[in-house]
Amino acid sequence: MADFAWKSRVKDDKLFYIDNEKGRKMVYITNRQKRLTAITGIIYLAMIALCCAGLFIKGINNMVPIYVFNVAHELLGMAVGYVLYLCCLIDVQKSGSNLKYFIYLLNVSIYALFTDAMSWILEGNPELWRLNYIDNFVLFLCGPLSAFCFWKYISEMLVLNRPFERVLDKVVTYGLAVPMIMRIINVFNGMYFTVLEFGIYKRGPLYILSNLYVLVVLVIVAVTVIVERKQLDTYQLVAVALYLLAPFAAIVLTSAVYGLSVTQSLIMLDMLLMYCILNVSQGREKAAADRDLAMASNIQETILPRIFPYLPEREEFDIYATMTPAKEVGGDFYDFFMIDDDHIAIVIADVSGKGMPAALFMMVARTLIKNQAQSASSDKDPGHIFTEVNNQLCEGNEMELFVTAWLGIVTLSTGHMVYSSAGHEYPALSKNGKDFVIRTERNMPPLATMEGLKFKTGEVDLEHGDTLYIYTDGVAEATDAAGELYGIDRMLDALNKNPSSDLKKIDTRVRASIDKFVGDAPQFDDITMLTFRYTG
Repeated sequence: MADFAWKSRVKDDKLFYIDNEKGRKMVYITNRQKRLTAITGIIYLAMIALCCAGLFIKGINNMVPIYVFNVAHELLGMAVGYVLYLCCLIDVQKSGSNLKYFIYLLNVSIYALFTDAMSWILEGNPELWRLNYIDNFVLFLCGPLSAFCFWKYISEMLVLNRPFERVLDKVVTYGLAVPMIMRIINVFNGMYFTVLEFGIYKRGPLYILSNLYVLVVLVIVAVTVIVERKQLDTYQLVAVALYLLAPFAAIVLTSAVYGLSVTQSLIMLDMLLMYCILNVSQGREKAAADRDLAMASNIQETILPRIFPYLPEREEFDIYATMTPAKEVGGDFYDFFMIDDDHIAIVIADVSGKGMPAALFMMVARTLIKNQAQSASSDKDPGHIFTEVNNQLCEGNEMELFVTAWLGIVTLSTGHMVYSSAGHEYPALSKNGKDFVIRTERNMPPLATMEGLKFKTGEVDLEHGDTLYIYTDGVAEATDAAGELYGIDRMLDALNKNPSSDLKKIDTRVRASIDKFVGDAPQFDDITMLTFRYTG
């Protein structure tokens, strides 16, 4: 029962990882991004086309020149906004709630540009006065929504722990209800604006108060940024200052001069500058991170044995192994080394998770296994080695990572092999050049799952020409674009096309079979294979 419970746990963890960290979820997110991009593109292009059609139907010569100027720069702002939106979707440097509120802000700004452009096109059309009113109503909603999203974007960028900052957040959040309610009230009394039945927009007596919430939020953002300026770099302060000052000046100007509408276009321009400034800096940071990852990848490659043949003067065995990480660095590893003149140890393992944390845990696990194996006396076997390593890995394992591992020790003079498996994939064995067969035995839990476990040791006698193939789950769980797994059967088919062939050819053949099956689908997991042939 305990063994069954552990298998369920490992299976669920792998499925969770495939679905939610790198594998199928990554495919799902990619498809979702494509759908979002397509739908948003259709909507935005339709909005731009509608504005252009309105200009054509009304006739540019029939419009006041300043109205044409307003519509022109707002169309340009919508096009810039759409391109910026696409950049946000595909930009791997940005993620999380900060990106979410930036996209919200971007979308609100684009709708504000569209409704403002349409308001000038609809101006003076008596038959469309109701549509003109609805358009201006939506435009008036965009102002406070834009200010709210900007505050959330800034507050996510900063770490706001001061009591007054939490109060300000509540003021902005709950205060949003006030301008929204006032705009609904405007429908009945026209205090901010109205559209007369002959199609003319007219400001109300309290129009200047319609931007009060926006101005208050801008002041709150300015105060917060000044207080928390040490959290921001110079380029971030410049980007925020641009966004604060330009719209503020535009609001003051357009409140005094009717007919000129540059607020939303300036906001879009500021967002473009803000994105570019932040992106350049983040690009430098990403370049530095990529350089560190490349160095970590090189270090990982150097610690794994990659010179073949290994000990060419020894005629009792042949060995070959490869590891292909799914990321720059991986959590899989293999190793082989002489314990003494008559014993060789063979190790393969797979750390839960991927990336840098798994790679660091992998290096610790590899070092512990090798040290325990090389210091093993005659009374120590692979099960004893795993027992010791398991207890050491459990100490301080706050990230709760674990390692599936397989360790075999071969006596070269006799071919007798003792081995132990800690939750790892079942090995495949070819006897004297015959077909590979999976050796299924009761498994033990992975290393680092529970302190005090006693790992068992199995035995098998290898004869001349016997070939052992061990691998990580990245082989069997390689997945094509349709979500189908490569599986053990396909692996055995590739192995058994010529079981007695050169070990490198066996490795290459399995890898080619996986690549052909997977096609253009991304690699979900590290793929590691080790092949050992006894020739003593």
